[in-house]
Amino acid sequence: MQKYLQLANRILLGLLMLVPGLMKLFVSGSDGVVGMLSGITLFAWAPVFWAWALMLSEVIFGLAVLANFRLKYTVIPPVIILLVAALTVNIGNAASLLLHLVAVSGYLMLAYRE
Repeated sequence: MQKYLQLANRILLGLLMLVPGLMKLFVSGSDGVVGMLSGITLFAWAPVFWAWALMLSEVIFGLAVLANFRLKYTVIPPVIILLVAALTVNIGNAASLLLHLVAVSGYLMLAYRE
């Protein structure tokens, strides 16, 4: 049973990165992401670079988590993405902040499972 729960957790966490990455890439496009990131002081100096880094990271590392590829290292970028999003965009929304932190703990548990 534990094996199936871990598989479901890995699939859901992989999709948690992959689906928003694909949506940013094909629906909102880089202009939409640049607009979102340019309002954040941390990324205002190079929003186009950070937009592409974000979109490609979400897609690549979402696929890597789904493929169970070196999870100890693969989860580091999604954890960073979620923490930055939680502390910049979602800091005023308690429910969204907590959901981001729960996802971070899920990634860390996935990487350090026994």
